[in-house]
Amino acid sequence: MAGQEIDKKAKTVELKAKSKREFFLLHGYTGSPTDFNNLGKYLNKRFNANVKIIRLKGHGEKIENIDSLDYKDFLIQAEEELKKEIAKGMEIIIGGISIGSFIALQLSTKYPVHGIISVSNPYRYRLFTGILSFFEPIVFKKHWKKPIPDYEKGLRKNAFYYDTNLRGVKIIKQGKKEVDRILNKVKAPCLIVHVLDENIFHEKGARLIRDKIKSKIKKIYYFRENGKASHNPFYAINHKKVNLVIGNFVEDNKLFKIK
Repeated sequence: MAGQEIDKKAKTVELKAKSKREFFLLHGYTGSPTDFNNLGKYLNKRFNANVKIIRLKGHGEKIENIDSLDYKDFLIQAEEELKKEIAKGMEIIIGGISIGSFIALQLSTKYPVHGIISVSNPYRYRLFTGILSFFEPIVFKKHWKKPIPDYEKGLRKNAFYYDTNLRGVKIIKQGKKEVDRILNKVKAPCLIVHVLDENIFHEKGARLIRDKIKSKIKKIYYFRENGKASHNPFYAINHKKVNLVIGNFVEDNKLFKIK
């Protein structure tokens, strides 16, 4: 919506560095650039890398503003922003969480990226979520309170996110359909991070993605959360471990060529 006020916590994150390295990251549906917590600062410091986390359309505004948007709306926006960064001569590692990881995988097949970071990809539902997905079209109430443990609420005090929006099921279906067409074209080095025992998406999805992509370098990291498992590992009690795993994957596989 033109002129819609954007929550200051939801604005695009840009961290600058004196290099051509860049992490281009994409947040999830009903989330914001703060979905990654302090990962951006960690990567910026460790690799002297630029970090850009764009705000996807509608996010940070009224929740109703994302109701009419589809997966392709977010994909087109992300692609336009990625092309701008490539035009600057940036050496890109692309990453995403949840729906953002669908977009990251898809764009990696069209543009020269040095690596892919896929976090909490919603490729395979758990049983209850699958049932909910089936009945979503006839469920009248679309916006639900998001169940978040108290410790996570504390970590998220400076983050922007919406409560649960059942229309996200539609976005996931659209994204999965798009990604299924291109998984066998994914060739960049790929790290897949999935939270064990999270109650929304099954870790089997991570294995399916790994087996379908054609990357010569590919790794799954199953994150075990201290406390109740959440979809977003960057707000776990032990979230710094995820940052370290991502950083080590980039360094160990020498994904950046520019010194």
